[in-house]
Amino acid sequence: MNIVLIGGGNQVVYTIDIIEKQGLFNIVGIIDSRLEIGSDICGYKIIGRQEDINQLIDIYNFKGCVITIGDNWSRKCIFEQISNLSPNLSWPNAIHPSVIIGKNVKLGIGIIAMAGVIVNVEAKLGDFTNYFTRCNIEHHCIIGDFSSVSAGVVLGGRVTIGKYSAISLNATVFDRVTIGENSVIGSASLVTKDISNNVLVYGNPARIIRERKLGEKFLK
Repeated sequence: MNIVLIGGGNQVVYTIDIIEKQGLFNIVGIIDSRLEIGSDICGYKIIGRQEDINQLIDIYNFKGCVITIGDNWSRKCIFEQISNLSPNLSWPNAIHPSVIIGKNVKLGIGIIAMAGVIVNVEAKLGDFTNYFTRCNIEHHCIIGDFSSVSAGVVLGGRVTIGKYSAISLNATVFDRVTIGENSVIGSASLVTKDISNNVLVYGNPARIIRERKLGEKFLK
């Protein structure tokens, strides 16, 4: 199936590598809102803008998209924009061949999972969630839509992550902890108890640093 990648930032390079190794999809180009049309990333051209999606479908004959944008809220907004313009497009998962997926894991759509990720039994991964190098999602975890788990993170069993939340590099979350929506766990934090919605926390043990607004970027 022909697909396009949406977003020409750092994450597109990882995703190109994943999709090439998967061998399931043919990338016909990259859509980006700012980069010069015709410019090149890893051998693939910037072919246009999101608002021109239907014209680009006619030209390049693609049927699916992978959103290669790290910021969780931005990924949600791009999905809504593209879906409104072209509702029949599919949203395949880009999963590196080295990813280990346990029994009865439920996968949403639009997932990106990088090299070495482990997803253990009975976990549920939401739509448009991102999993970075060698993170560990333990048994019965529930990951909300448009959230992300960074490299080296360890989530204990039965952890729940709310929509739009981000678990940063090398953080550890104890078993049965719930993290609310739109919250960010800082790098190397140890989360020992439930975290509410719309907060930034970090430390060992993690503590609330400040509140966050819905749509606030966590990647600077």
